[in-house]
Amino acid sequence: MIPGRLPRHQNGNLLAQISYSTVGFKDRDLAGALRAIATAGFGNIEISSQPPHAATPLEGSETDAFKALLTDCGLSVGTVHAPMRENVLGAPEEGWRREKMAVMTQYLHFAAAIGAKGLVIHPVPNPIFVPDPQRPELHQIITDATRRSLDELVPVAQAVGVRMLLENLPYHCSYPFLHMRELRPLVDPYPEDAVGLVVDTGHAWTSGDDPAAEIHIAGSRLWGTHLQDVDAQDPQDNHWVPGQGGLNWEEIRQALDAVAYSGLWTFEVIVPRNDESPEELARMTREVADRWGVEA
Repeated sequence: MIPGRLPRHQNGNLLAQISYSTVGFKDRDLAGALRAIATAGFGNIEISSQPPHAATPLEGSETDAFKALLTDCGLSVGTVHAPMRENVLGAPEEGWRREKMAVMTQYLHFAAAIGAKGLVIHPVPNPIFVPDPQRPELHQIITDATRRSLDELVPVAQAVGVRMLLENLPYHCSYPFLHMRELRPLVDPYPEDAVGLVVDTGHAWTSGDDPAAEIHIAGSRLWGTHLQDVDAQDPQDNHWVPGQGGLNWEEIRQALDAVAYSGLWTFEVIVPRNDESPEELARMTREVADRWGVEA
């Protein structure tokens, strides 16, 4: 079995496990989010770095207290989501890029300290954070910066035992590395234990991509998922419970099986469709996982 992959049942079906992002409980502190996720019936989590959660990496006694809380809740950390906004690999200014390399290094160490196997990273910036964002030279500048950042971070990732997971993004611009057709060739030259991919189903459809097709392109380098639903006709990265939007979840699940995906099925559900509370969204998501036959 490939190290880090989950085993298969004897009938060939994947022994899938589910995870829930703490971003679904951004109305409370990290401890409160963990307790709510455990109550909803999940055994794995993705730690969000959005406030009020791990906006800065936990250190020292904070880390010890957090690990004790995980044990009390019966939870394991599958992945950590690195900070977003300007925290990207392909920062188009060198001072900006170097500052964020220090942040990514800190989060790789944090992820390792709490037992996470993956760090989700946005490869390129949202244009709203880029000065003069339509400059024609930006495509090459961002491309070069992304590769330079990976070159620097791969030794760190390998040293701490955490895989960097690059995510497809929903930005409507001409920047590189937004889709799997660009991300897969980007990661292929790098060691599999250091760099992988995460498919966000809502990002895909919002960008005009078929989530199942994105999964097929990611293939053997797929090590993470963000499962969320969006409107079929006017997708806006909605982050609804699967089944509340227009995505074809049967095709998505078939694609995950076809590429022998055996990482965590991580749900990134944030927004209520019908005024549901965060607790109700987590419970509804757990019911979806039950219907799909995946495990806590």
